[in-house]
Amino acid sequence: MRLLFVLVFFSTAAVAQDSDRYDQAVPHQAIKFSPGHLLINYHPTVEFAYEQRIAPRWTIQGEYGQIVNLQGTHRGNRIDDAWDSDRKGYKAKLEARYYVYATQRARFVWYTAGELYYNNINYKKQLMTYEYYDETKDALYEKTYRQRVYHEEKGLSGKFGFLWNMGPVLLDVNGGLCYRFIHYSKILPAFDLDDDSFFEFSNDETSRDEAGLVLGVRVGYRFSWRRSE
Repeated sequence: MRLLFVLVFFSTAAVAQDSDRYDQAVPHQAIKFSPGHLLINYHPTVEFAYEQRIAPRWTIQGEYGQIVNLQGTHRGNRIDDAWDSDRKGYKAKLEARYYVYATQRARFVWYTAGELYYNNINYKKQLMTYEYYDETKDALYEKTYRQRVYHEEKGLSGKFGFLWNMGPVLLDVNGGLCYRFIHYSKILPAFDLDDDSFFEFSNDETSRDEAGLVLGVRVGYRFSWRRSE
């Protein structure tokens, strides 16, 4: 009888400690910023996320990014000068997370997640060329072509990642697979500039459905929380 009592006591204590570990490791509320979307993105975005706990190991996260109209991006055409500029639009994400494992001191916690996302972007594509006035080819003049491109993309992702808790500051890293539904439309398509060179960095402006990889790195802040007595 005493042995049974001891076993029940230690099992209850272990469950309580495990619950406390996840209580410390999993954010109750957190805000995050994604520097990669601004610094290494073809269409730079200022992107923030908010994570809210809904169960001991479950959270939901919403994210919104506003397209930033930075300096035009050179499209890598070897003959003419081509640029993308005047960017507008946004990106939105909704993610559900389940935290799988937390270390004893709650410093690291791993999770799996499913995400739905939607991007709505438009920009101006510009091509500057030099052409002859007539068939005699005696004189050149500069001519500029402009075109508005609308890019709509939606998809779903399955991810695996971890949080690194450093006091109130956290680092959120994840990666996984996605399936994307991409649609392009163009107003007054005056030209078509798609460079097929493997070494050129440019957008593939074709409507398509495809699988791909996702990678995310976010820094954030956890709001302080105390259990009610």
